[in-house]
Amino acid sequence: MNIDSQIAAVKAAQGALPGERHMLGEAFFGSPAPTSSPGMNTTMQLELAGGAIVFHKPFSGVDVANAIAFRQTDETPPLHEAVAWRLAAALGSPWQEIVAPCVLRDYAGEDGSLSLQASGWPRDAAPTLNPTWCLPAAFFDSLIAQQDRHDGNWRWNGERLTLIDHGYAFALSGAFVNYSDFVVARHAHGAAALCTEERDALTRLLADADLLGMARFLLSDRARALADRARLMLQRGEILHLGEF
Repeated sequence: MNIDSQIAAVKAAQGALPGERHMLGEAFFGSPAPTSSPGMNTTMQLELAGGAIVFHKPFSGVDVANAIAFRQTDETPPLHEAVAWRLAAALGSPWQEIVAPCVLRDYAGEDGSLSLQASGWPRDAAPTLNPTWCLPAAFFDSLIAQQDRHDGNWRWNGERLTLIDHGYAFALSGAFVNYSDFVVARHAHGAAALCTEERDALTRLLADADLLGMARFLLSDRARALADRARLMLQRGEILHLGEF
């Protein structure tokens, strides 16, 4: 499936935020380093000239069998990495602060997603038990239909949560869900009801014919699914349940 127009739309939109400008404009320094948890798709740890550590996932490095199992295509995971950040940035606080910045950029002749390293460590359940972090993370994962939010796909530094790895998101109805830890935790805590800022965010998204840019960044069926989830969340007044895409 051709996603050239979606890639072009994301690239045209990125670069407005200071962090994005550094990620797009700085040269790479040195050679790739091994990653501590590379995942299924090809991932390279790189350093920018200014010292920031970033992770590059080329479109050509997607594990096709795994992508098909998630009902994704062989190219959509790097695109969805970048679109998740674009949505978080468009929605603003608190989601912009908890999602790792990500752009689409070439490295060594391979186009792909480039994500900023998040501080902290994986596999710490602390943020799932803290409403300050669990509630916005669960809202975001419910909205984007995150299919793989296991405990290796966030970082916790003792004070701050950062969500990473959004390749398997923006799912279609009936798609496979591997983990959705924050969504499960928020429901388990009896805190599924939307707060005012969440209602406002969904209303802003749906009030814009372009879905705050997402209609250009996503394939049309995935953009429609995003809007459908937003409407259903507003109608019910709560985040969706596990796998309810």
